Amino acid sequence: MTKRIISNGLLLLLFFFSTSLLAQSIDLNVKVTDGQNGDPLIGATISLPEIGKGGYSDENGMFTTNIQPKAGQNTVSMKISFTGYANYETQINLTNPEPIYKIELVQEDVRAEDVVITATKGFAQAQSDVTVSIEVLKPRSIQLQALPSVDKALTQIPGVDNQDGQLNIRGSSGYAYGVGSRVMVTLDGLPLLSGDAGGAVFDLIPVDNLAQIEVLKGASSVLYGSSALGGVINVITADPDEKPRTVLRIRGGAFDQPANKKLDWDGDASAKSGSIHLFHSRKIGKLDFTLQANAIKETGYRQSTDQEQYRGLAMLKWKPIKGLTVGLNASISVDSSGQILYWDKYFPDSTEVNGEITYSGGGLTPTTDDGGFRRQLQSSIALDPVIKYLDDNGNLFWYRGRLLRNSNANNTNQSSQYNIFYNDFLYQRTIADKINWVTGATYTFATIDGDSLYGGTYEFEGQQITSDGSHDQNSLGLYTQLDGKFGRLNTSLGVRFESVQIDGSARSSLPVFRAGINYKIAEGTNFRASFGQAFRVPSIAERFANTSGGGVVVEPNPSIRSETGFSAEVGLRQGFFTKQPGYKIKGFVDLAGFRMQYQDMVEFGVSTANIFPELDVRFSSINVADARITGGEATMMLGIEGKKSFFNLSGGVTYIDPQNLNPAPDSLQLDLETGIGDIINLDTKVDQPPILKYRQRWTVRFSGSVGYGPVSFTTNFRYKSFTEAVDQYLFIVVSDLKEFRDLYPNGNRVFDMILAWDINKKNQISLTLDNAFNEEYLVIPGFLAPQRKLTLQYRVEF
Repeated sequence: MTKRIISNGLLLLLFFFSTSLLAQSIDLNVKVTDGQNGDPLIGATISLPEIGKGGYSDENGMFTTNIQPKAGQNTVSMKISFTGYANYETQINLTNPEPIYKIELVQEDVRAEDVVITATKGFAQAQSDVTVSIEVLKPRSIQLQALPSVDKALTQIPGVDNQDGQLNIRGSSGYAYGVGSRVMVTLDGLPLLSGDAGGAVFDLIPVDNLAQIEVLKGASSVLYGSSALGGVINVITADPDEKPRTVLRIRGGAFDQPANKKLDWDGDASAKSGSIHLFHSRKIGKLDFTLQANAIKETGYRQSTDQEQYRGLAMLKWKPIKGLTVGLNASISVDSSGQILYWDKYFPDSTEVNGEITYSGGGLTPTTDDGGFRRQLQSSIALDPVIKYLDDNGNLFWYRGRLLRNSNANNTNQSSQYNIFYNDFLYQRTIADKINWVTGATYTFATIDGDSLYGGTYEFEGQQITSDGSHDQNSLGLYTQLDGKFGRLNTSLGVRFESVQIDGSARSSLPVFRAGINYKIAEGTNFRASFGQAFRVPSIAERFANTSGGGVVVEPNPSIRSETGFSAEVGLRQGFFTKQPGYKIKGFVDLAGFRMQYQDMVEFGVSTANIFPELDVRFSSINVADARITGGEATMMLGIEGKKSFFNLSGGVTYIDPQNLNPAPDSLQLDLETGIGDIINLDTKVDQPPILKYRQRWTVRFSGSVGYGPVSFTTNFRYKSFTEAVDQYLFIVVSDLKEFRDLYPNGNRVFDMILAWDINKKNQISLTLDNAFNEEYLVIPGFLAPQRKLTLQYRVEF
């Protein structure tokens, strides 16, 4: 009996011991890389459906989790997927697991598109799978253009234009004198718009540390809030490589004489520009850091527009424990420059002495009228904290913030400063391996101080208010979006609600919605359709600017209403790929039709006008129109790559029909371009033409490169058709504007040419000829674009 009890006890003990062995936890380590070049794949989806675990690979392509096997369970299936790569599935042996499972994913044959994240605010998607139009600009194309900042590079993207710093996607924006933007500019998903005027702050973008720039076309307020009516430009920075990396870039350039030699204000002297850029990044254990410093100096191709600028950037990321990333970016920019509103007059003065004629003034000489020339010192400081945590079950918690402080001191009594504190709290996860869910909240608080620029007395809601120029604005936004992938069908559905307060006065926005589908008809063939609502809260400058300059008087309008609208699009994309011995061909053709419609569109317009005893025309931001922009766009990319040679061609054509739905009747429409005699009717006529101002019906963008061995030649081409409608008052204050427009009624065509030599993997020399044929054209009325410019750049990587 005693022996039986002892035997049974030993069996029971052995059972529990073996069960506990099987129940032991196992650490699973997976590294996901590109099977062709070995690069880590960031954001690959790893799932263990049998035990309900999963997540995403980190910046090093690593995924780590802990498995608690069930009794008797010896294997578990693991699935890995990443956009643009074939799905991978394997069995994990739980009794003898490998220390690290090294998984190499293979690219799918049809892979002409890039991987993008802007449409979902974090989840990776193939460019062809997105439900809206999206373009990608790679660092190489920016480096070749030898640019000190990214703003000019953006104009090479189809459908995108930059009018003196004012970004425009498919005609969504015109020109609003540097205030307000219908295009949201973000740096790593965080807004990069100024606190007072709402314009893009390009100076804080680290041009030498870019992963890529993504341009999302169409209403995007669900994820990005106000100012995303026309779309989003998201600049994505690069993480440090496994090996330390140092880059030194030196550039120097000189301008040629203008096409009209009579405008050459500096004679034998030639306007010049130069800059030096230093960049370093590395990993030290669990710490990633990046440092960048730039010094830029230009004498200015227009008289009195010299610039001296210094920029610095530090980016830190620390990963103290598995799944947790803590980071802080700090950047600073100091800019001393001269600016002009518009030219003195296009045609220069002439003087004859002893039969010799000399010329002075003209289109490259600034007006000296009241406030027409500005000397300014502007400084910006930004701090961007980030906390990111990914748990073993694939739940991502992400906080991103930005504290941006700017000060602008100038000699035109228009000094100001602002502070913005932006916060984004985001949660992401994948549901049932099919639906990517992102939800979150944003909170923004801004203070603006400019007694000489935003102060004064004005009327608001029936009361006389006297302001010292101090204003504040805060907003709270809640958003959620679901992006599902069901076989051949991709879907997207999102909603946002945002409430805005300005100087303590509540102004709540309506909810905005978006929805889209993308269906894979066949391999490489995708059809998409989308609809999205959007809104824009007018900037502090649009509400409270109370200033004058260059003969223009601007008055405040605190009662201005927010813009609302929507965009709809259908598109068809065909990708192709072929590989033959010695070469491969890949590319795509994309066709899109779109419509954007806005209510209460905001523009600067005439508020009051007097003729006698002297001309006195005053302007303010007003809700001038309901608007509709209908159009189409065709984009393409073709790449042919051989063993030693390559050929690339990319670009597109965009057509828009920009209609003002509430134009003035012909009898009341102000027309100073065809007859200056209409000036006597300024007090009875209005400037509301049937065509939206500062838009071009046709824009064309193409870039072609050919290379053999270490040498390549690139040509960039840009075309804009004639700007049909501009502010009529400009024909009074900008001399010779009508005459210049008569000289160039067919728009402008600009070619840039780049010759590059990769001396070796570390050294590169490039020679850039901007505006190669010295085309003369306007950026905005009274503002001549740069003439031909030759730039030499040397880039070395240690």
